[in-house]
Amino acid sequence: MSGPMPVTPTQPVERPFHRHTRWLTAGSLVALMTLLQLGWLAAIWLTGATEATYKLLPLIMVTVGLGTIIYLLPERYLAWLPLDEDRLARMETRVLLLAGLLLGATLLIFASQQHLWAFDEKGNLTASYSVARKGVLALFENYDRRPWLGKQHPPLVPIIYGTAMRLLGPTQLAGRLITAVFAMSTGWLTYLIGRRLFNRQTALLGALLLFSFPLVLRLGSAAMVEMPLTFFFTLTVWLTLRVVERPSWDRWLLVGLVVAAGLLSKYTMVFVLPLVVGIVAVRGSKKQALCLAGAGVLAGGVLVTGFVVVASRVSVLQQQLATMREYAGLVLTNEYGRRVLLETITNRLPSALGVYNLPLLALGGLFTINRRRPVDWVVLLWILSVWLPLFLTLPDHRYFLPSFPAVAMLAALGLQQISRGTARGLLLSLLFAASTLYLYVDWVRSAALFVK
Repeated sequence: MSGPMPVTPTQPVERPFHRHTRWLTAGSLVALMTLLQLGWLAAIWLTGATEATYKLLPLIMVTVGLGTIIYLLPERYLAWLPLDEDRLARMETRVLLLAGLLLGATLLIFASQQHLWAFDEKGNLTASYSVARKGVLALFENYDRRPWLGKQHPPLVPIIYGTAMRLLGPTQLAGRLITAVFAMSTGWLTYLIGRRLFNRQTALLGALLLFSFPLVLRLGSAAMVEMPLTFFFTLTVWLTLRVVERPSWDRWLLVGLVVAAGLLSKYTMVFVLPLVVGIVAVRGSKKQALCLAGAGVLAGGVLVTGFVVVASRVSVLQQQLATMREYAGLVLTNEYGRRVLLETITNRLPSALGVYNLPLLALGGLFTINRRRPVDWVVLLWILSVWLPLFLTLPDHRYFLPSFPAVAMLAALGLQQISRGTARGLLLSLLFAASTLYLYVDWVRSAALFVK
């Protein structure tokens, strides 16, 4: 699809700590990941965060069992995994196809079993059914009377889902299958970006670790706007990396069209704009970045004008502006917003990423900050472009999803710092993610730490 792709040659291994640090081993990593997962399950039990407390003891037993098996598994049983650069170069297509089939099957099975997300998924499905049965124009006839849409969302996602449902049928499972396609496509783009920035090994680890984040599996199996948004966000990053290497007006036009599609999916797509400028500054030149920023301001003015005109015609301008003002000041001006921020930082976001992945993320962060190459700055800018504005506005854990491909690449870099621990860490992370689906399939939060 993209033609020949430049791949950064494998560099000598660098580490954030001294090469002979004794505790930085595969065994210590497995033990720490297992203890963190057990601590997370214990915290859920003690705080009464879930109604399904009967699931926690089996999950604790499974966690101990998985951690023990991966810890004791002889090295020869892990050697078959093609995670090194040379074997990946020979087996790339087969490895990606097998990984895609396994991950796709997991998403489809979970999509058929997961409970309905009461407000967001129900609202998107209702709007999508309308498009499937009556056409796109019917969506706009009563747009302002749809609470989920009229108050806060643009129309593209229901249009996409409804159009596809004309072929698949207007059902919940059909909507979730469409989301799974967006999720798998995001994983593929994560691999392409990882290859472009680093190498095949980092790319594969990043793409696989993306699906070790429980929130990716949950939202990748629900008919909601977050996964299409993440796809458009990630596609924008990939296209920007390509256009920096070979600038042309038609490529920039394609970037602009994808950004517009993202904005018509969810307004938080606006976070990609400073990231695009940052990528151009890091991978291209500061002069190009300044020119791009100027063009972006002009294009933004046109988009805002278009939004005002269209929103006025469908009678939602006041509703959506009021929602934007409320969200924009939630953390800085509202005590409730600060409690949401504390809740997100302390438990919702770690749970979304998987607490067992926190050691990988810490190592990856230390590694990139210590190395500070341009490719590392792209990953860090990607994360910061989403996290910083959300920490100041509306820090719901779902809204961080567009940064998760970059977070996955950070975890991949961290995993590679563990001598002979790559396969063990990857397998344990994926298995722990799969085990959490048992808890999340009918998850109902019955208690929160700070948000009342």
